[in-house]
Amino acid sequence: MTTHIEPRPLADLEEDALVRVEEEWAHRARGAKPWTTKEYVDRIERVHAHYTARREWLAKHPQGVPS
Repeated sequence: MTTHIEPRPLADLEEDALVRVEEEWAHRARGAKPWTTKEYVDRIERVHAHYTARREWLAKHPQGVPS
């Protein structure tokens, strides 16, 4: 018997991606080559840009991706 898993809201996925950036920031801070503040901010901006583009795409394609 298979279980249907509901897709997670984009806001949750975006938050998860931001948490991963935070974790990578902390990991790199302990290493030999930590991120600069600019690299950190760039990563955060890339996450937001990705999800903004995804929301715009979904708004133009209300039926989403065919299964």
